[in-house]
Amino acid sequence: MIAPRQKAHRPALPSSISTPSLPPRSSRPQPLTRRTTLKRSLDESNVMDVPSSPSKRSRVTFDSDVEIVSADDEEDLDPLVVREQVRRAIERHRLREDEAYERVKSYFSTPPDKSNAPSTKTLKMHLHALLANVTSLDKECSGLVNAILYSEWIGREEQYYALFVRFLNNLAAAQRGYQSKIMAMLVDLLGTQKTRRVQGAAPVRQPKVHRRVMQAIHHIAHNVPSSPAALADRIASRLEFDFQKGEERMTYIRNFMEMINYVPELTSEILNLVLRELIKLDVAVQVDLDEEEEDAEDDLLSHMSSSQTLVPGSSQDMLKGGLDDQSDDASTTDESDMEEDESDDAATVRRRKLKEDIKQVDLIMEILFQYYARLTASSTLQTRDSTIEQIISQFHTQILPTYRARHPQFLVFHFAQADPIIVDRFVTSCVAVLVDKKQPHHLRHSAAAYFSGFVGRGAHVSPQVVQDCLELLCDHLTILRKTYEPGCRGPDLKRYGDFYAAFQAILYIFCFRWRDIASSSDDESDFEVDEEEVETFHFPESLRESLRAAMYSPLNPLRVCTPVIVEQFAKLTHALQLFYIYPKLEENRHVRVTTHWRDMSDLAISNPERDLSWVGDNGILEGYFPYDPYHLPISKHWIEGDYVAWKGIPGEEAEDTDSEDDEGMDVTGLDDDDVENDDEEELDQEFHGE
Repeated sequence: MIAPRQKAHRPALPSSISTPSLPPRSSRPQPLTRRTTLKRSLDESNVMDVPSSPSKRSRVTFDSDVEIVSADDEEDLDPLVVREQVRRAIERHRLREDEAYERVKSYFSTPPDKSNAPSTKTLKMHLHALLANVTSLDKECSGLVNAILYSEWIGREEQYYALFVRFLNNLAAAQRGYQSKIMAMLVDLLGTQKTRRVQGAAPVRQPKVHRRVMQAIHHIAHNVPSSPAALADRIASRLEFDFQKGEERMTYIRNFMEMINYVPELTSEILNLVLRELIKLDVAVQVDLDEEEEDAEDDLLSHMSSSQTLVPGSSQDMLKGGLDDQSDDASTTDESDMEEDESDDAATVRRRKLKEDIKQVDLIMEILFQYYARLTASSTLQTRDSTIEQIISQFHTQILPTYRARHPQFLVFHFAQADPIIVDRFVTSCVAVLVDKKQPHHLRHSAAAYFSGFVGRGAHVSPQVVQDCLELLCDHLTILRKTYEPGCRGPDLKRYGDFYAAFQAILYIFCFRWRDIASSSDDESDFEVDEEEVETFHFPESLRESLRAAMYSPLNPLRVCTPVIVEQFAKLTHALQLFYIYPKLEENRHVRVTTHWRDMSDLAISNPERDLSWVGDNGILEGYFPYDPYHLPISKHWIEGDYVAWKGIPGEEAEDTDSEDDEGMDVTGLDDDDVENDDEEELDQEFHGE
């Protein structure tokens, strides 16, 4: 390289040897002193030729006999000289002189398994130099910074790892523009990783890789206040990625949940992002199941249950170990899976992916159950209270607006029953949405479904709360009826959707909790003993009047509500001698459900008023009961004891109670689609006298 002409008043460290100025003839040439960072390939006894003209200063020329020290000549490297070389390389890069800059960059971009790869000692010395010049690494040096960030550092010795974390911390603090890149690099390392093997260092396997990354994130987040925001953005972006393998998704989610311990200020953001990923996956599973045969979920879940040993503690051990314990032969397994996929037909591949997705939903539910269980068991009241607040908040912001979620809502179902105060807290929050006319239609209808499902299915919801909730719904139903009745010309789901949602909620609660609603002349503790003596059960007159006025009003809710639950209600109230509504059901066969939109343009996607997710076929209120039976094999143990099962109708045979009616109420349970179809067919035959 051509070295610049040196000024007499500022000695410099040249990168090459140039021909010196001619000394006076009377003086003898002095022997040249060898520099520490340069060496000659020619013999030192060979003295440079003297220029022919002593009156002229010699020009700076390139000496081909001088070469830069390579990474193998570590004993000749001086840290101070390297620091100066790095500083000058950055300065010259701004002047478009990139030779030295590219050389420094190549140290970090060369893979460690290459024959010309620099040693860890060389990299360490240059990283020290870059750390000293970190304020100079602005956006013009982004190429060098990228080479450093994506170099092999996580698999090297402890000293180099610690130095690299210091560099990341200082770079994030001095150059805020690089924070996103730094966090992106660190978050990407939290996925599945192969064992790192660098010469001169012990192998670094995936658990240690993840632990080192967590420690680096903690160090940076603690020292750079603005970095957690960049970290949260990168986590969100990472989870938006369409994972091809469930293994990769679960590795990230486990590590993100673990990250809460290292960056507690991101607790809320991480929990929201993980829940959002769970909901997205859960809904995708429901869509795929709709395309499968009716018994698809039964087959998949039974296969999953039989292939796993579900004993207490096993799921927790699996989550802790999980996918961290991977061998170096992962690529071989992946290749065999790919070959297997290629040989299978599309239906088999789709079924295999569906089974894997269901397992992931199960695992994520188990992770969240474990996390919240630990916090709700805390001895600190503030911790318990903030945890419940977090769960209820997530329910209202993410679960409630989601159309037909199947499993995430069981988090609030389980933890909201932990205490009577929390029960009241959750129920009140649902009622607030249900009666708020400023809320969109679909939110009010979803709130009614979740409200009735929680009260009807929650085993720890006391009879007094059930009675209070039913009374509140009846009052609300009466208010809506008196509001809509004067202008009503017939059942219209879109116009009177609030009324029908409230009516169906009452029917659902009644079908599951009628024993807690009724009073008896006998001892209340003997309700279940004398079920056949139905004349001993008495129901509040306010309930009778509210339901009778609603059923025989022009709004005609029995024509609009889900046929299966209407049929169960008819059977139950007839057995309890509360109502006999079969003539009304027969009459409804001839009632046409009207709608107030005029043409198909009212249903256009561009219409901001379009909100028909709650409208089923033929204008019937869709039967969405969010707390139907929970069958995920790994996490279902959390729900045991929380759930009120369908106990059938008094007077019916036991086998009918256990088989048909129990499943008939679970019309939206994905494992009970066949039951729904059978019940609706049976009801249709009864209506038509077949």
